[in-house]
Amino acid sequence: MKGSWVEQYGYWAVFLGAVLEGETVLISAGYALSQDYLRPLPTFLAAAAGGTLGDLAYFLLGRLYGTRLIRTFAVLRRLRARAVLILRRWGRATAFLTRFAYGLRVVLPLSIGAARLPVPIFVLFNVLGSVTFTTVYLSLGYAFGEALEEVLGRAKAHEGEIVAGLLAVGVLAWVGRRWVLYRSGLAAEAEGASAEDADAPDPEHSRVS
Repeated sequence: MKGSWVEQYGYWAVFLGAVLEGETVLISAGYALSQDYLRPLPTFLAAAAGGTLGDLAYFLLGRLYGTRLIRTFAVLRRLRARAVLILRRWGRATAFLTRFAYGLRVVLPLSIGAARLPVPIFVLFNVLGSVTFTTVYLSLGYAFGEALEEVLGRAKAHEGEIVAGLLAVGVLAWVGRRWVLYRSGLAAEAEGASAEDADAPDPEHSRVS
């Protein structure tokens, strides 16, 4: 019987995973789809909505607080120059690329917001990016599940636990990455991140329209 934890809470896990990060949870969700634990449409909508709302939240924070928020955190200061270079090169299309910008998914929408990109344009490009990102990673997870179906056939009785474990791994991977970024930010600050910040381009002077 498939009335498991995954069926009860899987869509919320996919939504929250997409808000927080993306790849690992979506690949796990794609695997769950291949095993019929989740339904395609609700899974797709949860993932695309989570990605879009997560990016939009950071974008709006960037519009409201600009570089003040970026300068508060050493990790964001260290990544700001890269984000602004991407923004200057790609302009409004950067909103489409935000989901794919691994390691910059917080500072990039913050910088786009600080650059005062109009909200409707950001939403349009970011929705398209989130839909594309969701399609790619759910498909990868689905293909992964199909490829492993024979291998996991012997563990059929434990499929629910396997899928739940994969979703849990996604959350733990996100926490681990955040911890590494936090520690590296402290190190950068100790080595003079403030001096580095003085040379970084200001996103408020990189306005896009």
